[in-house]
Amino acid sequence: MKLIDFRVRPPVAGFEHASMYARPERTEAMGAVFGFPGAMPPSLRTRSPRDFQAERRAAGIGLCVLPGRVGAPGVGPADNALLVDYAASEDGLCAFPAVDPLAPGWENAIDALHRRSPAAVRGLVLEPGLLASPLYPDDERCEPVYAYCAARGWPLILSAGGNIGPDCGFSLPVHVDRVARDFPELPIVVAHGGWPWITAINHVAFRRGNVYISPDMYALMPGNEAFLVAMNSYLSERYLYASSYPFVPLTAYRDAFLSKIASDTVAERVLFLNAANLLGLEAP
Repeated sequence: MKLIDFRVRPPVAGFEHASMYARPERTEAMGAVFGFPGAMPPSLRTRSPRDFQAERRAAGIGLCVLPGRVGAPGVGPADNALLVDYAASEDGLCAFPAVDPLAPGWENAIDALHRRSPAAVRGLVLEPGLLASPLYPDDERCEPVYAYCAARGWPLILSAGGNIGPDCGFSLPVHVDRVARDFPELPIVVAHGGWPWITAINHVAFRRGNVYISPDMYALMPGNEAFLVAMNSYLSERYLYASSYPFVPLTAYRDAFLSKIASDTVAERVLFLNAANLLGLEAP
């Protein structure tokens, strides 16, 4: 089976200096919470892109999506140009540069990156709650980003779950619902799957056909039943596999995730076909 991992942050482009790699004991503790005590990836300690690539190949991951990040000191930021260059230099990688809608000229910067490496740039990331001046996803100042992606047919990774803002209100699914309503041509990938508002984000995806759910490492958290039921039934064509590496090991996470899949048909959709369609890749 082909496999696409929609959220991977290797130790490159500035991520190697972020807390996830600079404080490996913290990342290991989080990995244990997610169900992987004592099984963290080697690159967490070595900060070696070569170690990351070795684990990616061992896990059988054909394509990794590398989401960028702006703002959020300690977690990022990553340099968009370096991230795109890395994705372009290795097989099996693509980049989603991150944007700050309040930064002048962001459109020109993304245009330049895409002209330089059109095959490597496949979409954008917006994390409005983590910006230096946090915004709710449905803030009108975010709308140029949505329009930019919609005009190009690009998917947008929208971070709306987990610890994604100054308070829990920044992850409420109603914000995603309003964006999906106002930009129906925009494919929206909800990073962290709207956790902990799982039933509500499933409802948003059920009513908005342009919303995709990427639970990431939260898919295996206690209380994940609503993720698993929706993924294995009525929303199987709208769920995406994503590990959130390096917070979990690639091979062990893949195996644990597959153990929660009800059928080969669902596995093929969630682990490959849904993402391939979003990225404009040809199905096997």
